[in-house]
Amino acid sequence: MKTRVRLNLYERSIVELLSSEFGYSAGDARALVVRYIQVIRKLGAYDNSRDQAERLAEADAKSYSPEAWLERLAASERERAYDKGLPHEKGTIFANVR
Repeated sequence: MKTRVRLNLYERSIVELLSSEFGYSAGDARALVVRYIQVIRKLGAYDNSRDQAERLAEADAKSYSPEAWLERLAASERERAYDKGLPHEKGTIFANVR
């Protein structure tokens, strides 16, 4: 038995936009959102659903896999974790002075 993913309001609006503005059938739009659901949830709902729908349509057109996208996000997080700051600020002590 196949598990059905429950989409939240934001994710459903992405499906609707993929259908109405990007030429996907309702079923194909839902399948695309479900395929990229981990990416969508990792990115969060900071951008509007139209921007997210556009990204998904582009990723689909370029055959950019959700796994590759998640790996790029993880690599970006790792880079930020190792950020050493700006070179001109090295050795500078910052104080919160009122």
